[in-house]
Amino acid sequence: MVSTSTSLKWCLLALCLQPVMAKQSDYKQKVYVDSVRQVAELNDNRLTFLDDVVIRQGTIEIHADKVEVIRHGDKGADEMIATGRPARFHQVLDNGKPVDAQANRLSYKLKERMVLLTGNARIKQSDNEISGDQIRYDIQKQQMVAESSGGSRVKTIFLPDEMGSFDQPAQEKP
Repeated sequence: MVSTSTSLKWCLLALCLQPVMAKQSDYKQKVYVDSVRQVAELNDNRLTFLDDVVIRQGTIEIHADKVEVIRHGDKGADEMIATGRPARFHQVLDNGKPVDAQANRLSYKLKERMVLLTGNARIKQSDNEISGDQIRYDIQKQQMVAESSGGSRVKTIFLPDEMGSFDQPAQEKP
């Protein structure tokens, strides 16, 4: 017989480790950036978009107060940092389900394929939600770690009926 505590731990593990398969066709689309201001710092290999920034690429949509694109080498961007109160991210996954994330700071390290959400971080898919001070998502390993500090706690909300259907296509609602 499995205890309730053990059963809950397995459910939480299944929720946190479900593969979140990004819509691969999004990454082949053009990136559109709309902002009030743009500053290019060529000596520092930095491009900054300011004031009501909206970025679109396929189904991906990011809204932020400020987005910095940083390049450390000769080829392409290495890191993109979006900040806001909060900065918001939206994408429709390959299974048709939308995923929404928000935090005061969203950092995406392209070469490491690592996303770091800090400050009031939250990820929501369907009615399932994880929130904490920091959420780190390794795209390659399909691994997510949520942490909180200073007496606050990581909070997870999920519907038990959806536990087995995370990788299934979205159902149309009547």
